[in-house]
Amino acid sequence: MKQVAIAELVSAVLVKMTREQKLLRWAELIRRHPGPLALFHGIEYMSRFDLNNVRITSGHPFALSVAQADPVFQAEGLAAETTLADALNFFEVTQHEAHAFSCDCGGAISNTDQAARIERLAYRR
Repeated sequence: MKQVAIAELVSAVLVKMTREQKLLRWAELIRRHPGPLALFHGIEYMSRFDLNNVRITSGHPFALSVAQADPVFQAEGLAAETTLADALNFFEVTQHEAHAFSCDCGGAISNTDQAARIERLAYRR
């Protein structure tokens, strides 16, 4: 059986993760990530056009790149190369919420702080 077919089968059988489950898993991945992660600049001011054209790939040192490398998120449908808008949609996070954990306006933050901010979002709504 091809690897693609196995991934499709696993994806079809698994119950889709909730927003809370995705955010909590993502926070844990960030917390365990060995190096510092980059933050976006002015994410709160990005237009819809910008959000749809900012590409996130596994080679970038962003929290979203950490998520893209995760096989569980891949099985859930997070593409290896995606736009910022699509990634935010996958996690069911608004632009304003993304600003709260991924913008550089408050200066650099540690992976632990970024993970804690994402965890707080998991319990909102």
